[in-house]
Amino acid sequence: MNAPFEELDPEACLALLRSQSIGRLAISRPGAAPHLVPVNYTVLRRSIVFRTAPGTKLELLVKEPVSFEVDSWDTRTRTGWSVVVEGLAYEASDREMEIEDELHLDSVAERQNSRWARLMPESITGRRIAGEFAAPEPPVLVADPGLEEWHGGGTDRWVSPRRP
Repeated sequence: MNAPFEELDPEACLALLRSQSIGRLAISRPGAAPHLVPVNYTVLRRSIVFRTAPGTKLELLVKEPVSFEVDSWDTRTRTGWSVVVEGLAYEASDREMEIEDELHLDSVAERQNSRWARLMPESITGRRIAGEFAAPEPPVLVADPGLEEWHGGGTDRWVSPRRP
C-alpha cells in the first residue's frame, strides 16, 4: 500500500488556506507551553492576517516566531488535509490594512479596540491524507444456513462485502 500522505506545495497550501476562515495560532511563551488560540483570518497575498485584542497574544506574537495551523477532515471518507505556516508576525497599522484592496476579514475580535496582526511566512507546508486511506465499506448481513445448527437457530451472519 502506498503512503496515505501527499506532500503539498506552497501554492496548494495557500489555496487550501483561502478555503477556510478559522485557524490555530501557536505562540511561544518563555518557560511555558505555547499559547495556542483559534483566530479567524484571511490570506492576503502570501501572508496571514487577523485581528486581535491587546493582551497576551499580541504581546507575545511580535517577539518570537509563530506557527499557524488550519485543517479539514471528512469523517465519512477519512480524507483531509493540514497546512502549517511558520514565520514572524507583527502588529500591522490600520493604514497598512486600509490600502489593501483584497482584504476581506469578518473578524469576531472587537473592532473598536482590536489590532491588525500579520504573519509573514518563512515556510508553508501541508499534507493531504489520500483517499486510499478511506474507511472500509460497512459489513453486509447475508444468510448462512450453516450457522443455524451451530448457534441453535438464526441464519444470519456478518461478512465483509469483499469476501464471497
